[in-house]
Formats: sequence, structure tokens, C-alpha cells
Amino acid sequence: MANNFVRDRVQYRGLNTAGGWIRNPLDVQQKFGARIGSMVMGILMDREYSKTNTDGKFHPDDYIRNLEALAYASQTGNCSELSAVAFKYLERQNIRSIDYFAVYRGSWNHAFVVLNRDAATPVSDFATWSEMAVVCDPLYGREDIAGNLARWYPRMFPLLKNDVMYRVE
Repeated sequence: MANNFVRDRVQYRGLNTAGGWIRNPLDVQQKFGARIGSMVMGILMDREYSKTNTDGKFHPDDYIRNLEALAYASQTGNCSELSAVAFKYLERQNIRSIDYFAVYRGSWNHAFVVLNRDAATPVSDFATWSEMAVVCDPLYGREDIAGNLARWYPRMFPLLKNDVMYRVE
């Protein structure tokens, strides 16, 4: 449901990937406009946020909300924005638990959403928590048991505690 929601609400997905440019090949001009618009809006949103963020701390809930707003306003998004749209959709549907993963591994990074991960199990104990969890990856339109993360993205392992940017129970 979340991946369908993202596809229905954000016209151009993954313009930082070849697949994003291959989809809707006749819309190249519109995609350039959307991508540039997204970059400009993102810079302006970051500036505005830095003015209003008086404590100077990182607030992941604000970050996800802003990424969602950026995806809607620009009608495009990469993994971070699209995962924010999926995350907020699931949250509004009162689906719990939901984790927003933001994994950074050198030049490779990726964001996605995981549902039903047992918070009592350490993130690094992937084999244990992935049995009951479900992944939602709107950039690639993937949804399946979380165990597939090891096959889809082997470069991100081992997972670290900080890879879970935000969680709602």
C-alpha cells in the first residue's frame, strides 16, 4: 500500500538513478525541471529550517516531515524523500512499529522503511529481527520480508544502531 501511495503521489521517482530517467522517457524535460526544482527547494527549506531550529540539534521527525513536503512540492524524490512519504503514510494509517533507515556506507547510501522490527533486538542482529520485519523501499518499488535486504543491498552490512534514523512505536 505504501509503495502504491508513493507512486500515486510523486510523479518522478529516483532521478539520481538510471531507472528514474528510463521511466516516462518522453518526460525528460519535465524531469530536469523537477530535479532542479527539488534541489533549489531543498536548499531553501534547509535555510529556513536552520533559522527556526533554535536548539541546533538534529530532529529526525522534522527531517522526515520536510523530506515528505519536498517530494510533494517538487513531484520528485530519491530514496530519502520517497521513504519519508512512505513512512508518513504508514504513520498516518496507525501502522506500528515503523523505522526510517538511513544507511551511509562511504560513497553508497540508501534510505528505506522497515515495519514490525522488534526494538528489543539490536539492529546489528539482523538475522533475528529480519524474520518478522517487512521492508518497504519506494525508490525501487520493493516490499517483502526484511531478510531480502541482505540480498538487495549487501554493501550495507553489518547494520549499525545509527542506521535507524527514526522510529515510531
